[in-house]
Amino acid sequence: MQTSLISVVYLDGTEGAVSNDVLDVLIATGKIQRFQRSEGWVDIIRTGAKLRDYRHDAEYRGTERRADWSEDKNAT
Repeated sequence: MQTSLISVVYLDGTEGAVSNDVLDVLIATGKIQRFQRSEGWVDIIRTGAKLRDYRHDAEYRGTERRADWSEDKNAT
């Protein structure tokens, strides 16, 4: 299985390509300026920013590709 890579621009201006899992970590740790979606570049706004869960946004019409991260994976 081939993983598609997402283009990113790091804080120092260098560019790279990362997997979706790595992108999540880079956003959460504030290590990138922006990343590219099929619709174009998404700038990461730092001042008072919070990651937003768009999965329950009524305006989003795309296919959900992320796993539900709110479930406890260790529950029996």
